[in-house]
Amino acid sequence: MSNMHRNGEGYLDHTAGKAFQKIEREEAMAKKRRCRRTESENIIHEKAVKMRKMTDEQLVHYVDDRVEKARSEGFHQGRKKAPKTDVNSVIKEIGAVKGIGEAKLCKIRLILEKRLGAENG
Repeated sequence: MSNMHRNGEGYLDHTAGKAFQKIEREEAMAKKRRCRRTESENIIHEKAVKMRKMTDEQLVHYVDDRVEKARSEGFHQGRKKAPKTDVNSVIKEIGAVKGIGEAKLCKIRLILEKRLGAENG
């Protein structure tokens, strides 16, 4: 009778004690595991839990949105890093080549403006 515990109603009950011990042990284990993680690991863990709880459809939309955002950011970063080309200076350089007349130069200018966009023209 030494390992019997009293339940909430005051009766002796050995199962109530075991149940309480199990709950206390689980809480202690959870605290230990969580405290071993750094703050950044806890943030990553919370995100992973949210993703695991997503339905298939939600998960697919989430991944598609992330891919589209990454593409967009990469495109804009590449565009910023790309050197700006002045069409007029390129036309002057090409015009200095022997054998290229005004008619060819006009065609080349149109091609350059079309390919490089209006902001470079």
